[in-house]
Amino acid sequence: MKYHLEFDIELNKNKYPGTFIVLEGIDGAGKTTQVSDIGKELSKKYKVYTTKQPSDGPIGKFIRKVLSGSVKVDRVAFQYLFSADREAQQEEIIRELQKGKIVIMDRYVWSALAYGILDHGSDRIKKTGDFLSVALSILSMYHQFIIPDMTIYLDIPVEVAMKRLLQNKRYAIELYKRKEHIEKAKKSYNWVVKKFGSNFTRIDGTLSEDEITKKLVSLIEPLIKK
Repeated sequence: MKYHLEFDIELNKNKYPGTFIVLEGIDGAGKTTQVSDIGKELSKKYKVYTTKQPSDGPIGKFIRKVLSGSVKVDRVAFQYLFSADREAQQEEIIRELQKGKIVIMDRYVWSALAYGILDHGSDRIKKTGDFLSVALSILSMYHQFIIPDMTIYLDIPVEVAMKRLLQNKRYAIELYKRKEHIEKAKKSYNWVVKKFGSNFTRIDGTLSEDEITKKLVSLIEPLIKK
C-alpha cells in the first residue's frame, strides 16, 4: 500500500551568543586535523570549544566499539545509536554556545545523512534511486537540532583519502574505512552537498594543511559574534 507524503523539515538556527562551526567530509578528508588546527589558531583571540561525533559519552564510546569491530550491531540500528549520541550531545553544544564560545565540531547532522543513506536506505535506493525520501526520514530525527552557522565540506578524491588512511594502521579494521564503503560515502556526500548546497562551504581538501587552516580561519572569523 502506497501513501503520498509531503512535508518540510526546518532545523533550528543558532540563537545563542557563540558561533557553531562543523567540518564534514569522508574519512581521510582531514576533519580531525583541521578541527584541532583551527581550534588552536582561533583560541589565540577567542574562547574555543572543540568536540566530535561520535562523542566521548557512553553512547559514543559504544559506537567506537562497533567501529573497531569488537561489537556487532545491525547497520540500521547503528544509525539509531548515532542519533541517540547526537541527541545526548545537544546539551553540551548549547551549553558552550551559551557561554559565547566558538564551538568547532568534527561531523554533525549532514554526516548522519550521508552515512545514514548508506545504512538505512541502501536497499531502497538500490531499487528506486529514491535518495530524497530516505534523506527526509533521517533528517526527521534531527529536526530540533541546531543548524551550524557554517558547515565546511572538505572535498577530496577517494584515492587521496585511502592513501591517508592506510598511513594509520588503526583504520585497517574499522567499519567505515574500507574502500568500497568510502566510495559509497563519497557518492552520498556528493548527493547531500548538491541537494542541500546552501548549507555547505566547499573547500579543496587536497591543499596543504596550512593552506586549509588559513582558508578556514578567514571564513570563520567574519561569523564570530562580537
